[in-house]
Amino acid sequence: MKHHEFWPPRVFEAPYYAQLVGRSLLRGMSPTQIPKANWALENGEIGLGTKYSTQLAFEQSRFPVTSCITLPDATLDVDDLGARHGFPLIVKPLIGVVGKGVLKLSDAEQLKQAVSTLSGDYVVQSYCPDPTEFGVFFIRKGGSNRISGINQKHFPTVVGDGHSNLGQLATAHPRYTAHWPIFLRYLDLSEVPAAGEERQLSFIGSHTMGCKFTNDTDQLTRALEAAVFRVTDSQPGFNFGRFDVKSPSLEALRDGEFTIIEVNGIASLPTHMFDPSYSLNQAYEIFFEHGRYLVDIAHEHRHVEMDIDSVTTLWQRARALSGELNNMHERAKTR
Repeated sequence: MKHHEFWPPRVFEAPYYAQLVGRSLLRGMSPTQIPKANWALENGEIGLGTKYSTQLAFEQSRFPVTSCITLPDATLDVDDLGARHGFPLIVKPLIGVVGKGVLKLSDAEQLKQAVSTLSGDYVVQSYCPDPTEFGVFFIRKGGSNRISGINQKHFPTVVGDGHSNLGQLATAHPRYTAHWPIFLRYLDLSEVPAAGEERQLSFIGSHTMGCKFTNDTDQLTRALEAAVFRVTDSQPGFNFGRFDVKSPSLEALRDGEFTIIEVNGIASLPTHMFDPSYSLNQAYEIFFEHGRYLVDIAHEHRHVEMDIDSVTTLWQRARALSGELNNMHERAKTR
């Protein structure tokens, strides 16, 4: 039987969502009020809002230069876009999740080609070259800030044997999936690495895209806490979620040096639970603990005025956006 980190997401997550409903009712609160945990973000950033507007809810000094575009757009100044962000740059769907549809463009010609062939709403972001990536989970409950978990994202790598090419080594990787062409396209798959030579395959820090997540919460320091809390103090309406960050090294992260590449709200998973060394019970213990936090925080802010879409509207949007994202992902793989 597959380890739970490889289960279909909705199968693994179903008990968690059942817990949210049950705990909300026990607190005398409708589950539809859960978005109030992050009352400053659209529907609490339930995964259906735009990554761009979520980012703009925070003070921007920790973020890469970011803009939003809708394609096709005959009036778009591609040269200005490239000058503003530099190269390489990242283009990703505005509604993106789990790394789907992400492109890394190295020069103006690639950017022009992407702009002429893609359609939909996209975020354009300056590429952060820092080699290590982490998920940092933040909770604010009763006015008290806390980092509840840190996971390091270990990008899939292969080791050469002197006769297999990169394509063969990649498809033999234990974490390989049909999503991998989104980043394998940037490699010469016919190249044969020397025996013992290690090669990183991906730049996308997503579990779905092959990253292994480990629980590194024990690396938390006062310096890192202080740096994260300076970001969250700029937005009192964000109380539950995960920052995906890049840093020059683990030591630099411990010193509070990082760049935020994405903010995730109430739909955030405490991704340190996907550490392969954890049993299913250990993973669910972390998951359910965060479910309790989420409901308690939403209950704390239940009287805040906030526009929340109906369950029917959210379901319809989720289905439509899922189909749109999958189409964008397929176009990106074959672009």
